[in-house]
Amino acid sequence: MWPFSPSYPERRPEDVDGRTFDYIVVGGGCGGCVLASRLSEDPSVSVLVLEKGRVKDPWYSRIPLLSQNYEFPWMQAVSRFTQPITELGGRPMKVWAAEAVGGTTRINGMLLTRGVPGGYNEWAQSFGLDDWAWDKVEPFFKRSEKAVSHPDSPHRGHSGPMENRQTRWRFSSLPYYEKAARAVGLPVERDLNDPNASAQGYFLLDQTVDSKSRRLSAYHAWLNARIAIERRDRLSVCTGVVASKLKIDQKGKQVTGVHLRYARPSGEDKEYLVKARREVIICSGTVCTPQLLMLSGIGPKKQIDGKGIPLVHELPAVGQNLTDHYAVPIMQELPLKDTLHQIRTLWGILWHLFLYLIFGKGFLADSSTPASIFLRTSAVDDETMTVQSTTQNGISTMDASQPHNIPDIEVMLFAVNGIGDPIPKDLSLSTLFTTLVQPFSRGRIELASTNPRAHPRIRYPALSDPRDVAALRKAARFAMRLADEFVASGYPHPAPLTFAPGMDLDYLDSLYDQDKANKVGVRGTAAVAIAVQPEYNPTPDVSDVIGRPDKPSSQEKAAVEKQQAKVAKTDWRTVTDEQIDEYIKRVCVSSLHLTSSCSMSLGPKDGVVDQRLRVHGIRNLRIADASVFPKIPSAHTMAPTVMVAERCADLLKSEWQERKGK
Repeated sequence: MWPFSPSYPERRPEDVDGRTFDYIVVGGGCGGCVLASRLSEDPSVSVLVLEKGRVKDPWYSRIPLLSQNYEFPWMQAVSRFTQPITELGGRPMKVWAAEAVGGTTRINGMLLTRGVPGGYNEWAQSFGLDDWAWDKVEPFFKRSEKAVSHPDSPHRGHSGPMENRQTRWRFSSLPYYEKAARAVGLPVERDLNDPNASAQGYFLLDQTVDSKSRRLSAYHAWLNARIAIERRDRLSVCTGVVASKLKIDQKGKQVTGVHLRYARPSGEDKEYLVKARREVIICSGTVCTPQLLMLSGIGPKKQIDGKGIPLVHELPAVGQNLTDHYAVPIMQELPLKDTLHQIRTLWGILWHLFLYLIFGKGFLADSSTPASIFLRTSAVDDETMTVQSTTQNGISTMDASQPHNIPDIEVMLFAVNGIGDPIPKDLSLSTLFTTLVQPFSRGRIELASTNPRAHPRIRYPALSDPRDVAALRKAARFAMRLADEFVASGYPHPAPLTFAPGMDLDYLDSLYDQDKANKVGVRGTAAVAIAVQPEYNPTPDVSDVIGRPDKPSSQEKAAVEKQQAKVAKTDWRTVTDEQIDEYIKRVCVSSLHLTSSCSMSLGPKDGVVDQRLRVHGIRNLRIADASVFPKIPSAHTMAPTVMVAERCADLLKSEWQERKGK
């Protein structure tokens, strides 16, 4: 915002206390921004948004690449540690989100991916959710977007608020990854979001960056300052608050309002109350939405009774069915000129800041991830690690409309270290971020405290199902095969696998051990070292952009070369399942796509909301965020969450129009 522009009309709890609004939207993240914007299009209704974070929109927080680094202090990012995960050697997982207007779209990879039509057809066929089949949800994907890179596509939206375009990655390595993909049997296609595209393939990705090379978050697309100011008579955005519980009538059947407090109290911890004339819609995300329900007495009896909260409505599925995409980074060492590690140096960051600020170009103008590979492990030949386009019975594995072809693996390409702090900063790395996107493992969200400001307890769902172990193991072997083809494709530089299954695990453990020692001031053991959480943070960290890192010592160089030689001797053909499993145990990270903790279902036994997103058994209460997915899509979750919120707004408008007509 320009210095002399009107400021964003952020409200305080005192401004809204005791007032009644037609709709109260709890959570101003991705879904909340979409929903509040769409509902407030009607000048006859009033909408209140309650958001824990703030607007805080300085220009530097919109630089696409740097804003992906949620370690930066200005990003309003929050981290939560899960409970220790037995399958990962007892270490916890670190998961990130953002508490800000716009939510995690303020820090994510900006990748707009819908998921294959077969995924939504599976919602209809396997869960009985006929209203959420592909033909029912596609219009809402189209409504939300403006697909700049696909101006003539009838399957893409061209007038929606969420502008998106494809990346402009300039590294010479990208064409060779395309060649490698073709060599293993994958088609190369340009529009992942075309429903007629192949279910498996190498795809360039659309990113939500505007025409001025700025991050286009849900805040900027749907709830920016211009919209908030124009609609201030009917749209109120109250920031810096936490919903403490829902106000429910004495019969326990209808929500009538929301109790709230300051998110960071100073002095008296006063509770405020806002009332809903029509409905309350929770958009607090996969972690915090079930927390609010349980704090309000809605959820599993054991969870609620155990915290001394009066049980209002028993709903066993609240907090259950937690799902996430999680990944194993496999990394090659490439020349510095073909990686984002260029901006580690003082001159590198200054040069790319200059390019960005003056021309809107350079590395900082794009997402870290220009392309991804999607595939289904059942279509990958066990002996050759190549993708088969048909089954032995002649059935296509490429028809994206069929649920049996839903990809279960995504391999994201980004030219930077994909593990995080433990890795020596002198290495210039490119990552095959090999991600399980159709996991069978399920976790849950539990109440840890009756304090609404406290983080809930996260039982993270990693590799507890043997089918996930087999799929991720095969995917890791496939990624090593892809790296081998990359080298054979004619890439004119050495590109050794540096961090991969088969590497020297003592060396890997020593890195985590040293990282822990740096953080806590003592040196641990290798066993403790693997409890240090590697982080999915595909941009150089804060220390990387303040100057040139120290040159590696001869001892460090020798250690890297030694373990590279070990990996070279143990390639994708000879690496054992045990070696893959041990590597995964150490480096597996969350892709930060948590979903399904309040899943959609036909009845209250199996889920939390019905097909119209209404909470089972409670009137005037809906949920419109990623927690309602009955099954996680094979996609980054921003676009599906936007679709759900668009659909919710449409349902609310039509239903209340019908009521007025009666």
